[in-house]
Amino acid sequence: MTVHKSQGSEFDHTALVMPAQFLPVLTRELVYTAITRARKQLTLYSDLGIFQRAVQLQTQRRSGLVERLAQLN
Repeated sequence: MTVHKSQGSEFDHTALVMPAQFLPVLTRELVYTAITRARKQLTLYSDLGIFQRAVQLQTQRRSGLVERLAQLN
């Protein structure tokens, strides 16, 4: 099951298997979601550098909401 499909679910034991190369989808939010699916135990399979890079990358949202709210003033 993917991290995205697991949202809203919890499991006693969760395994997070990260790819061998960095991908832009690997973000802090994705890692957080994966970790919080585990009730009791998490097993992480990852290269340390890829994991560190993922937790440092925050999702950039581009909804335009901030700009629209600024125009209201």
